[in-house]
Amino acid sequence: MKIRLLVAWVVAALVGPIAIVEAQDNGSWMRAQYVQVKPEKLEDFIELYRDEINPALRRAGVPWRSAWQTGEFGDVYLRLFVEPMDSFADLDTGGALARGLDARQLDRVLDRLREYTDSRHTYAVRYRPDLSVESDDVSGLSIARLSNVEVAPGRGPEFEAFLRENLDAFRDAGVVFGIYQRQFGPGPVVWQIVENLRSYSELGRGSILRALGDDSGRAAAALSGVVTSVERIVLEYDEVMSYRAVNQTDDQ
Repeated sequence: MKIRLLVAWVVAALVGPIAIVEAQDNGSWMRAQYVQVKPEKLEDFIELYRDEINPALRRAGVPWRSAWQTGEFGDVYLRLFVEPMDSFADLDTGGALARGLDARQLDRVLDRLREYTDSRHTYAVRYRPDLSVESDDVSGLSIARLSNVEVAPGRGPEFEAFLRENLDAFRDAGVVFGIYQRQFGPGPVVWQIVENLRSYSELGRGSILRALGDDSGRAAAALSGVVTSVERIVLEYDEVMSYRAVNQTDDQ
């Protein structure tokens, strides 16, 4: 299984400092949680995740979890966590954290989360490998540009067709990105384009439409009326609050 690039709503590669989320070839579901941390509780919050929550998730069988923080633009106390979801049925029994902790430990951890945070918004996100451009070399990609794209009702097939028709152009230009659909959670259903970067200087290259060169204006015009809004977020990988499977390597 290869690491897939992705930065949902941001989130969310969960397997290392190179991608926001990891996904499987058949298109997998991920849980993305946006947490607003109280500034005065940031250190306590980091310690709770590092020493208690992440070990509990490992015990519960969650193979990886990636953590991201807002980069130079946005709320510096916002954190994004992304982890795989094997089945929605897992939620019927309380989810992974409930499996990794006993009832008393779980209550204590949840009480501390309420004390350390102002809000937690959780989403179910589906990775679309058929619309993404992947790379075997994702080393050093610790910055993620996440674009939340809202598509007009009934125009989703046109947006998919646009991406599919231009995949070869994206590949030829070396533009690597992951496509995700944020399906469940607060707010509207949105498409997420996650492009992982090596440095902030790469932000100046523009959106994925740069791959189309002189035709980028035509492409933007073709999406007029299809795309109703775009929100862009820049994230940095947080190695301290992330973990990967012990036997996992970057090319798995």
